[in-house]
Amino acid sequence: MLVSINGKITDESKAKIPVTSDAFLYGYAVFETIRTYDRKIFRVNDHFGRLYMSAEIMGFKPKWVFKKAYAELVKVLEQVKWKEAKIRVILTKDDLIITAEQLKEKPKSMYEQGIKLVSFHGKRNIPHAKKLSDAFCFLAKQHANNCGAYEAMLVDSKTYVRECAYANVFWVKGDEIHTTNKNILFGITRETVIDLADRKVTFEGVKYKNILDSDEVFITQTTSRILPVVEIDGQRIGSGRPGPVTKKLMNKFEKLVWGK
Repeated sequence: MLVSINGKITDESKAKIPVTSDAFLYGYAVFETIRTYDRKIFRVNDHFGRLYMSAEIMGFKPKWVFKKAYAELVKVLEQVKWKEAKIRVILTKDDLIITAEQLKEKPKSMYEQGIKLVSFHGKRNIPHAKKLSDAFCFLAKQHANNCGAYEAMLVDSKTYVRECAYANVFWVKGDEIHTTNKNILFGITRETVIDLADRKVTFEGVKYKNILDSDEVFITQTTSRILPVVEIDGQRIGSGRPGPVTKKLMNKFEKLVWGK
């Protein structure tokens, strides 16, 4: 792993931040997870825009301004040896931390056969900000792992589905694609899928019992792109296989990110 702290690239074992840092004491920081496709970063400007928007939502103005942080990311990338890398950019009031490591692609079977979700009650605090302090999502993901599922689907007190712990959710009913835009983090991959859809995407809420009746469900996230969902809480979704709408979007997304 490559680590850059305030403009100095160092070895992972030597990387340090003060124990008095707000990021360490309170998790008072924001971050972005970015990936490369054949050494090219996908929608880096959008990721950086959301990073600084998150800082504004959290109420702090980073000492590392946009242009300076962007230049530091470029410097780190020049030393990355892997074609596919997972990059994390963390901003605190005072510090800029960038890590880069080789990306481990998900097994092909997850794309070909689909994944399982389990429900988890609650929703993220300050959902529009991608903030470092999010023990709730960590616990939700751990719950999913313990249940043998890939992700946890967050369901609020009124039984509305919001998002997953670390992904956005779409569902398909008939010829219509749906996703919610209320109290969620607006994902970069999510926005790309909306742009790629060959039909209108409807923004509305969906209750837990209704999403189970969907013809198709899929999730989107930066590192894994589009993943078809075939089971939620042990209940089969649609045919129990990745559906035609999901597969078409997956193909279009693959052509976009791997194309020249």
